[in-house]
Amino acid sequence: MGKLRIRPVTLCRVQADKSVMTYLTFYGEKIWRPYIFWIIEGAGQNILVDTVIHAHQYQGYHPGFEALPFEPLSTFEEVLDKVSLRPEDIDFGIQTHLHFDHCFNTARCKNARILVQENELEFARDPHPAFSILYSQSLLNGINFETIRGHKEILPGIEVIPVPGHSPGCQAVSIDTEAGRAVITGFCCIKENFFPAEDIKEKVSPFAGYPVIIPGIQLNAISAYESILKVKEIADIVIPMHEPGLMNIETIP
Repeated sequence: MGKLRIRPVTLCRVQADKSVMTYLTFYGEKIWRPYIFWIIEGAGQNILVDTVIHAHQYQGYHPGFEALPFEPLSTFEEVLDKVSLRPEDIDFGIQTHLHFDHCFNTARCKNARILVQENELEFARDPHPAFSILYSQSLLNGINFETIRGHKEILPGIEVIPVPGHSPGCQAVSIDTEAGRAVITGFCCIKENFFPAEDIKEKVSPFAGYPVIIPGIQLNAISAYESILKVKEIADIVIPMHEPGLMNIETIP
């Protein structure tokens, strides 16, 4: 299609250990982790990928989160207003996965068709106890879900691609742009998950992955590893979900 662009929108950020994103690697190193959703422009429809969470929403989600050093940057409504949109104007919402911090504002898009992998919604409705904190039943109520099974073209130039591992039905979003195929990873990661230094095992940690590093949060580590390799192979532009460098980028490309 060529005319599609992606606008990263950051609602908040938290200073946290880098190892949350990089399995068994970079313990003690602090980074700013942004919470970003994405507006796809140029498709003739109002499309969001995820809706993420405000700082106060995250801190109020569980008593153990109250003291986390979150910094609020904007609200969901404020950032949509900057591009002349309201939550009720959204036509499509592509939900990469249903962890609470990626769908907290999705129910506000009352007129949108919310696209999610079928096995992700099934797991979210009845999560394993080890992951139940990540799924909130109240956040799923009132959402107009449309389930997908596997790889699917949503609109010309926009596809969803299963990338399991981080969650059962995690999906990446592929967007054809004038600079090539841009892929929003779907799973929580940073740039170094895809492009670690060649000497990372010697210089950082013997447990570090190479040529990719498994995400720090995953349901199945081997599937997560294979999903990173898949995205790295197909993408001309890799867009990691929590990459700090994206906070200062207006559009991709």
